[in-house]
Amino acid sequence: MKALESKDPAAERLVAAVDLGSNSFHLTVAKITPSGLHVLVRDRERVRLAQGLDAENVLSAEAMDRGLETLARFEARLSAVATPDIRAVGTHTLREAVNSDVFLDRAQTIFRAPIEIISGPEEARLIFHAVAHTQPFDGSFLVFDIGGGSTEFAFGLGYTPKFLSSRSMGCVTFTTEFLDTQISKLQLGKAELEAKRIVEPIAGRLKTLAPEHVFATSGTAKGVSALGEYLGFGPVITPQSVAACKKFLLKASNRKITDIPEVSPDRLQVLTAGVAIMSGILAELTLDQVVFADSALREGVLYTMDDRLKHHDIRARTAEDLVSRYGVDVEQATRVRQTVEVLFDRVAEAWLLNDEDRYMLSWAAQLHEIGLHIAYSAFHRHGAYVLENTPLPGFNREQQRILAALVGAHRKKFEPTRLPETRHMSRVTLIRLIRLLRLATLVHLGRETVGLPQFLARVEGDCLELHFAKNVLANHPVLAVDLADECKRQSDAGYPLRLV
Repeated sequence: MKALESKDPAAERLVAAVDLGSNSFHLTVAKITPSGLHVLVRDRERVRLAQGLDAENVLSAEAMDRGLETLARFEARLSAVATPDIRAVGTHTLREAVNSDVFLDRAQTIFRAPIEIISGPEEARLIFHAVAHTQPFDGSFLVFDIGGGSTEFAFGLGYTPKFLSSRSMGCVTFTTEFLDTQISKLQLGKAELEAKRIVEPIAGRLKTLAPEHVFATSGTAKGVSALGEYLGFGPVITPQSVAACKKFLLKASNRKITDIPEVSPDRLQVLTAGVAIMSGILAELTLDQVVFADSALREGVLYTMDDRLKHHDIRARTAEDLVSRYGVDVEQATRVRQTVEVLFDRVAEAWLLNDEDRYMLSWAAQLHEIGLHIAYSAFHRHGAYVLENTPLPGFNREQQRILAALVGAHRKKFEPTRLPETRHMSRVTLIRLIRLLRLATLVHLGRETVGLPQFLARVEGDCLELHFAKNVLANHPVLAVDLADECKRQSDAGYPLRLV
């Protein structure tokens, strides 16, 4: 495969999305121009990662090798794309695999961009944005994506999703569970019944939302649409076309046909399970028709990568929504955020902190009191739990852990050894951000609106010094005591903090 070439990298920005799915890995490269996003390259490799997941959710070495070989080929095609402009996301199988870190460690040696494992709701949100940006229609819509290991559902209006859900059913996992040894009417019926059972908990809500349009994306939907058209029912997916697809696929000789337009022999091997899931969804949601949308997760990733293609950073909106939902004291959160940003700016160069570090610290400051709605006692730990276990649109799983760690460690005993392992933020950086947040929240403990003493910060290695004007601490005895206690906590943990 020839690497993508850019004649004038300075005149145009190339961005790339890599989707590490349970059935296939996808690569999409696009050019961002003033008129929007223009896709230049699409590439897909069948990996069947989900087939390598055993009953204990251990991913096999063979499945990892297939994935890594594909990533190496993708890397060769991305020579013209800057590393910060590549976003790679892992979905269901990497979410479920207990040894996904082994795969990610090996991937780091051959693929330069970090791989983010995203939550199911985040995957649904990105799929929603792919359809919202690429389909010409007005009104509310539902989109679902039958993947290799999970199926995502998203409902919304315009560019705003209102409902997101991820269900554990996919064409690869259903093939293994129901249709691996034989494909029969009985086994197909079992797969369809299980699909209905899995969709049932969200069916009532989706029916009440009454979407004006319904779309399905990705390989299974494309295959069902194409096979239905091949059988004379047209491209729109209907209960009648799906029934015809089931009847067609039950005949073994039909599953060996290699010239069905838009249905590859590889796709045909898992399409029976995909048809069973599609049939279950249509029945449970009482859908008369579904339109295949030729856009998917990777397009959603691309449309959230550049400021010109989005109204705002979705993570900022998520933080604002949490502040509102949990009744956070906005004035106090603003005071802490402003102070921590001042501290950050004074030490960022010496401590090698970057813009992403600043964003995470700022959001943590906004949300540091989110646990107060549960109880004052240990509210920092309550807040950490909420942030780690609540779907946060825009944040991947590691970013949620970082946000939770910042909030959970912003007060009381300072215990760096208990911090979580993070792949894309070093432990040193995480500790430094926590130290800054602890100071910013401490100086605002009194919640004063005026009269906060000004101070300067200076660092030398891990030693952090706070410089106050003469007699300031003498005139603020409570603050002086609190700071002295914090100096002891941080210094006892091996991170010197001094008042000058």
